[in-house]
Amino acid sequence: MRSAHMNSVVVVAVAATLMTLAPMAMVGCDRAVPAEQKLSAPVNFRLSVKGMHCEGCESAICDKVGKIAGVTACKASHTAEDVEVIAPAEQKAAIIAAITRLGYSVEK
Repeated sequence: MRSAHMNSVVVVAVAATLMTLAPMAMVGCDRAVPAEQKLSAPVNFRLSVKGMHCEGCESAICDKVGKIAGVTACKASHTAEDVEVIAPAEQKAAIIAAITRLGYSVEK
């Protein structure tokens, strides 16, 4: 059983941790981008993605990619085996990583 003092210590520790994270803005795909970081203007790029079999695969990819900071559009095609994204160029690596984590392979 915890004492009142131990509960106070836990509350202080949690508060200190939250204050450390306060300057960060949380974005999709388990990535944190500093709130003051400015992203470049979005550009259009196409990725060759292998392993999509249906519209569900397309939706899974676009749902995940759409959560990444700066992504303004995503269109996946399992028949063409590609994903078209409009996002800042510096987010391309994060987009590829997100697609790969879903189990698809991205040809560079």
